[in-house]
Amino acid sequence: MTSQPKTVTVAAADLKIDALVLAGRREGEIDPLAGVENVPHKALLVAGGKPLIRRVIEALKSSGRIDRIAIAAPEDVRSAIGAALAGVDGWSFRDTAGSPASSALAAMEEAPEGRALLVTTCDHALLSAAMVRGFLDEARKSDAAAACVERTIYETRFPGSKRTFIKLKDFSFSGANLFWFAGARAKGLADFWRGLEANRKNPLAMARAIGVFTALSYLTGSMTKARLENTIRKRTKVGVRLVPLAAAEAAIDVDKPQDLELVRKLLALE
Repeated sequence: MTSQPKTVTVAAADLKIDALVLAGRREGEIDPLAGVENVPHKALLVAGGKPLIRRVIEALKSSGRIDRIAIAAPEDVRSAIGAALAGVDGWSFRDTAGSPASSALAAMEEAPEGRALLVTTCDHALLSAAMVRGFLDEARKSDAAAACVERTIYETRFPGSKRTFIKLKDFSFSGANLFWFAGARAKGLADFWRGLEANRKNPLAMARAIGVFTALSYLTGSMTKARLENTIRKRTKVGVRLVPLAAAEAAIDVDKPQDLELVRKLLALE
């Protein structure tokens, strides 16, 4: 009898980590904020004397935790992004896949065994090496994780600054654009995420995807953090957790002129 090769499962804490930086958009389109600033892509917006994409890549590299970095960007802006990263090594381009979740899933499917994926965005302007390390220290304890910032922390640091918060019964937070996937065993969550993206303009389909009772629980204010994590785990078969970060700056991405203004103000103080 021929023995079958054993499947070796690598512990999440031992996985090598690839980083995926999302810089997608439809080719030929210009983000409104990029248009105002006269650059072809928001990754090239300048704050503190550097393009945002350079800040993100430097933070990832400085963390000392990332093995390989890929930037998912359309062909028509790659030369400009490459110029913005002159002198910075250890990164490469990869194709976009139509949506953030699809790009993450494609990267996971193409990665060799024994690799995890950290996903962030090209406009995470205040990302720091310390944020990356702090997130990964906690995220690696689970199959998948998403970084967040508690509302009280953000509003204490930036009173009067507008930010969208998700309100749970015991936890109000904003996303922080850092996502952890512990290799192939986390694909179910990426696939679930892709389904939500596909149905984002169809509330009924979204409710079916997350579960009607889950949706009602959220709408009535009875959803807790633990219950949300448990619900997603049951739906995706992936152990997932929200990881609160101590730095309020982690919640800031550059979508609007006031975001860019705040980032530039903060960097000018450094």
